[in-house]
Amino acid sequence: MGNKHHRTVDRVAELLEAAVARPGASLTELARAVDAPVSSVQKLVDGLVAVGYLDEDRRRYTLGPAPSVLSVRAGRPAVPVRHGVLAGLSERLGLPVQLAVRVGDDAVWVDWAGADEAFDYALSSQVRRPLVDTAAGRVLVAHLAAAARQAVVRAARPDDPAAGLALLADLERIRATGCETGRSGRLVPDAVAVAVPVWSEGQVVAAVSVIDRSGALGDGADEVAAVLREAVGPVA
Repeated sequence: MGNKHHRTVDRVAELLEAAVARPGASLTELARAVDAPVSSVQKLVDGLVAVGYLDEDRRRYTLGPAPSVLSVRAGRPAVPVRHGVLAGLSERLGLPVQLAVRVGDDAVWVDWAGADEAFDYALSSQVRRPLVDTAAGRVLVAHLAAAARQAVVRAARPDDPAAGLALLADLERIRATGCETGRSGRLVPDAVAVAVPVWSEGQVVAAVSVIDRSGALGDGADEVAAVLREAVGPVA
């Protein structure tokens, strides 16, 4: 947590995420997505195809099988929440529902349902947010091992020990209550979110959150959290 970024590694990660967000993208479209010249992207894309991280079909690119193979070999639990569950929750609650996982220092939105066009566009354009910036991300941090949790807090509040201690207290509250209610983050600054953890094989593998931009939640956050927990399964 809080590790230094490497320009080439970041570019590779951006290309893989762009291929997921835009299945069948051309090389030019991938280059535009990562804001880089085609000439600098070409070799990276060719290399990713060679090792199975991207697939190519008539100069169109999709995610290859290698990431899934590594995940299976590492024994990482799959996220046991299908899109239909998110859609059912959104319909029941009348609000957008999102699914996030931790990837490095970020919370990444992997699926969502019930978003209007503007919200859908915003999510598609910015699927990563720093972990502590969103309710779902804070849920993910709260359930990390203590050393990893403290590393995230130090990176997020490097010059303010008091703020770091306050954040650790918030994370302890999240573990105790099983949910987080708070601001959704800079992506939707006026929204309030209710988020709960998704458990699989004894560990938290994701977080599901409901996003309210209209004040519809009112004082019903606890009831919404209960609905979310019922839908995504019991605590392991």
